[in-house]
Amino acid sequence: MLRSFKLRIADRHVRIVPASDAQGCPFSGPGVDLRGEDADRAIAAGEPIASALRALEPGIVIRSVSIDFERPRLLATLDPTTPEADPRPRVVRLDEGPALRAILEATGPLQRMLLEAAHRAIAARVPEPQSDEQKA
Repeated sequence: MLRSFKLRIADRHVRIVPASDAQGCPFSGPGVDLRGEDADRAIAAGEPIASALRALEPGIVIRSVSIDFERPRLLATLDPTTPEADPRPRVVRLDEGPALRAILEATGPLQRMLLEAAHRAIAARVPEPQSDEQKA
């Protein structure tokens, strides 16, 4: 299960924070970052989220989408859609309701993909060597 993730579509970067580690213990550590092709695959798997947001507001340009499963909450940053629009990104926030529930239900395959990627990356992390002081 995931605690949260963020698809930074404009930057081709994905940040994953699992709820637990591969052994089922509560996760406490830095999240996992995906970049390049791994990020592109995750962003592509997140298309149901983007489609649902575009259904709510046609024509939007999505910069990023983050979902916090503990609250639950969705935040999306959007780029301006026309040259004369305010150039600052704006934020859409969903904290409840049928739209958020539908989006969360559509994230199942993406959640599984991100959780597997996070567990692989965490398992590959090499523990830092302890100093003599830490060993004592």
